[in-house]
Amino acid sequence: MAARAMTQPVCRHPEADRSAAILERIADTLHLPVDAFFPDERAPGETVAQAADLVTAFMAIETVAARRTCLAFVRAMARP
Repeated sequence: MAARAMTQPVCRHPEADRSAAILERIADTLHLPVDAFFPDERAPGETVAQAADLVTAFMAIETVAARRTCLAFVRAMARP
């Protein structure tokens, strides 16, 4: 996998910058462009909030097996 340059921070808020970095990592893991999370360019804020919620919930899962199950589910949902 080729290294990708980090996008410029959206704002000067550390949480927003952290969320953007996590979203980039998720996109890289799923082999998708970050833009894939924004199908409706008029409402990217809602999509970012949902992605941040997903990441927060995923990070709270304590067992490796449960995280794998969650990831498999999300990947299955992402398939057309």
